[in-house]
Amino acid sequence: MWNTEDIQLLRGGLAQSIYRRFFQCTAWLLYGIARGCHFFKLHYNAEYNQMEEMQYHHITTKLVVTVKFVFVLLDIQSFIVLGIVVWFHIFRVEDSGGQNYLIGLLVQGLIISDLCRILIFLHSNDDRMLLKHVINEIFYITRIIKNKFGIIYHCELGLLCVYFCKLYLAYIMLDGMWYHFTFFWINFIYWVLFEYCILGYFIYQLTLLNWYRNFSYFLQRFVEYNSNQSFISARYHRRLLWLFKLHLRINNLHKFVQERAAWLPAAIYLTIFTSIFNMTLLLECVIYAADEIDDKIYIIAYGCLGPVFIPILNVFILGICTDRIRSEELTMQQQIVLVNVLYVRKAFPHDAALKVLSNEHTSLIVHQKLEPLLNVIILHTICDREFAFDYVLTVIVTALSFVQYTVSTHRVYDVCMTHK
Repeated sequence: MWNTEDIQLLRGGLAQSIYRRFFQCTAWLLYGIARGCHFFKLHYNAEYNQMEEMQYHHITTKLVVTVKFVFVLLDIQSFIVLGIVVWFHIFRVEDSGGQNYLIGLLVQGLIISDLCRILIFLHSNDDRMLLKHVINEIFYITRIIKNKFGIIYHCELGLLCVYFCKLYLAYIMLDGMWYHFTFFWINFIYWVLFEYCILGYFIYQLTLLNWYRNFSYFLQRFVEYNSNQSFISARYHRRLLWLFKLHLRINNLHKFVQERAAWLPAAIYLTIFTSIFNMTLLLECVIYAADEIDDKIYIIAYGCLGPVFIPILNVFILGICTDRIRSEELTMQQQIVLVNVLYVRKAFPHDAALKVLSNEHTSLIVHQKLEPLLNVIILHTICDREFAFDYVLTVIVTALSFVQYTVSTHRVYDVCMTHK
């Protein structure tokens, strides 16, 4: 039924090969960047298929730390000048000019704050233990699924397309930022490291979906196969028990990640200020500026298109993942009910396996209803597609309010000066 010809046939297709390569290449990319930049200080042990702590050579470590400090300290003079300008600006500029300036300062403050948290995450001992535990759990669960059920790789094409569109926008934004006359290394490093962390979290979400789809496929094949059998053999009992154990382990893993890495979804949410600020500039440029259309397109594409839509797409991707996980859990609940019905019909009345598995069925369904596998973004708010649409609406309405205030103070630019 599984780990046989049908599984081998499904795993041998072109799509399976592409999905498997995608997971492997992305994992090696994340690992390679971490090793090259001396993040986490973790080493992959191929023999035991797990992550282990390691120590770099002390001279190499000192050189890498020096390079990192140089990149961060390159902007120190600019920020000292910025502090002096802020002091003058608070007392001299009023109306919408002061509003835009203060919002820009708020965005810059959030960038510095999030960058500090990202740097702590990439280098601290506690976060290294967190990542080591999460990765080793992923290796263990994937290995058990592969050995007990046979693993089938799957990625939703639409979700991947949205993510790659976001990466393209990030590339355009970083390219425009590199050649901007107010280039800040801190901002550039922030967006690069932020995208690195989000990529890891995105792969984690895809892994969760992949596990659940494999469970659903197993339960579907279980029902189809045993519907025509006179009894259910002991090897199926053992595999069902493994499924329940793995499901509990996955829930514990996700709860652990939500508690210990809550700063990342919160940082994703707080980029709403970046999106609002740049959407305000975009609307002012599109509606009121008198530049040529080609100049407008260039200025918008390299000035604010990325900062407007990247935060929105990050929340939208997280919302899609939540909805997909919720859908897979509902499918599992329905399949488990069918499996329970089969056991009642096929198993012997006094069979101990029937009692054990019936209790496991009930416990799993109750657990799924009480503690479903969802993504919390900030203040215990579930990030699904409904929340993502509210997020977009908030950005648009707030940006329009800022534009309205700018117009009311008669301070509309004739050209897209803000982006040049």
